Amino acid sequence: MGARRKLPVRKQKKLGLHERLPGWFSQRLFGAVLLVLVLGVPSGFGIWMLAQPGTLPIRGVKVEGEFRYLEQQDIYEALGGLASGGFFNVDVRAVKEAAESLPWVDSASVRRAWPDTLRIEITEQIPLAKWGENQVVNVRGELFEPPLKGLPENLPQFIGPSGTGQKVAENFQSLSIKMKKIDLQISELKLTERRAWQLRLTNGFRLLLGKVADGERLERFVSAYPKLLGDKSAQVDSVDLRYTNGFAVRWKKPLAG
Repeated sequence: MGARRKLPVRKQKKLGLHERLPGWFSQRLFGAVLLVLVLGVPSGFGIWMLAQPGTLPIRGVKVEGEFRYLEQQDIYEALGGLASGGFFNVDVRAVKEAAESLPWVDSASVRRAWPDTLRIEITEQIPLAKWGENQVVNVRGELFEPPLKGLPENLPQFIGPSGTGQKVAENFQSLSIKMKKIDLQISELKLTERRAWQLRLTNGFRLLLGKVADGERLERFVSAYPKLLGDKSAQVDSVDLRYTNGFAVRWKKPLAG
């Protein structure tokens, strides 16, 4: 027998992804990848361009609001260079925080106005009373520390332990409504360390309410005031309302018999 002829061994060719997949699928996949590459380059470049400070630069800053204690110039100075840059690049949050850092600013909202303006809406603090020597209480009972120059002269004084500003403010507003019935105003409201309430009126005398600043005790005083004390108010030192069915009057000097 003759020698057997060995057949040459053919090396297998490694197939690429487009050859291993069906023709129609490989064509679609290749087309999709190509589309992403084509569109992705200009899109990314466009986003990069919009993020540059020189693209659509901010050319105007408009501050709006009703101001009694603030000056617009104070707001512009507080912003510094934060309100500059591109329309899409400017840091709106940083501008808002800078505006709200001013003591007289209660809140600020910032928005872009196409094509080149930044609009800042300011809500000013509303002072309710002075607190201590250097602080002011707003209508929500929150403390802030503005320049005291320019405050209304008739602003009442609040006194109380730390952290009681909101409670004092709430009682002040409810008690003030009752005092208006007899044309009197509160010039000072105090919450002592023992949590007792005292208030001084604009006519000079004090009311001692005790630990319960309820409307019932004050209502009793308001009803009796015109007849019993109205024409003698200049001689009254204080009125103690800490009684169940009445009140006691302390005079500056004994009344003539």
